[in-house]
Amino acid sequence: MRMQPSFAIESRLVGWSRLASWAMALLLIATVWPGALHAADTTPRQFLTALYKSYSGPDAMGLSWRGSTAERYFDAALTKLILRDVNEAKGEIGRIDFDPFVAAQDFEIASLAIAIESESAEAATGLVSFTNLGQRTKIRYDLAKTAKGWRIANITWDEPTDLKGDLRSILARAL
Repeated sequence: MRMQPSFAIESRLVGWSRLASWAMALLLIATVWPGALHAADTTPRQFLTALYKSYSGPDAMGLSWRGSTAERYFDAALTKLILRDVNEAKGEIGRIDFDPFVAAQDFEIASLAIAIESESAEAATGLVSFTNLGQRTKIRYDLAKTAKGWRIANITWDEPTDLKGDLRSILARAL
């Protein structure tokens, strides 16, 4: 039986230690990345596409957009209105009793289309259309470029027609 010198064993241990360190670093990046995803979106279309990934597929759960997560998706002014709504509602349903990204409470999205109608360095307008549970839906997004990336400045619902209006106006109303 041949004995290995102790430095060879130490070398292998150091190699495994480095591998474990890299694995931990990759795990940390994978954990943090989804939250940073929206900030990294470089175009309005990429931002809107990233939003709607949460509404696609058999395991779609939608977005958690109320409360502390609002700033991931909305500009500072709209985030302030959303947080006010949450605080004033005191655990009850606030001014918005539906998911603004699908203009409904329930969703099963099909035929998703995202178009950017106008874009400048500071602002953009996007139109998202899809079929939700058999009903055609069109949602217009006013986007603002912030230090954190593209954020929603307002949402306007064109269809379904019983929901005509915009998020900013609804949130600005008295509760």
